Amino acid sequence: MKGIEIRPFVIEDTDQVLEVWSLAGMTTPERNPRSDIQKKLRHSPESFFVGVLDDKVVATVMVGYDGHRGWIYSLAVRPDLQRRGIGTQMMEHAESWLRQQGCPRAKLQVDEARGDVAGFYRKLGYEVQPLVSMAKWFRVSGS
Repeated sequence: MKGIEIRPFVIEDTDQVLEVWSLAGMTTPERNPRSDIQKKLRHSPESFFVGVLDDKVVATVMVGYDGHRGWIYSLAVRPDLQRRGIGTQMMEHAESWLRQQGCPRAKLQVDEARGDVAGFYRKLGYEVQPLVSMAKWFRVSGS
């Protein structure tokens, strides 16, 4: 699909981003997406991108780099615009940003409940790694 503009997120995009995430099934009761945006803006706002079509946010991606490896997350495309190349364009933009930082590799995680998207990432060259992903939640004041 031609005509998509990828640019850094600005605060005025918030409501449209929340709509894209909701439509794409990325909101859950345990997540606070508005808080996720605020945290990203506090820590690395330069690596939060939106895809815009006809002056409307239709896609998102966030990127992180710790000097060792890059992470790509929060990739979302409005369901009515999926399978038109927008997700691929967003991923290419995220990967380009990581390469510009000197990042040697990118990682991402796919929730088992969303395993249907694994094929999308495989087509982009991502491979499943035999790792166990572990997490621990912290209670953080003010979040």
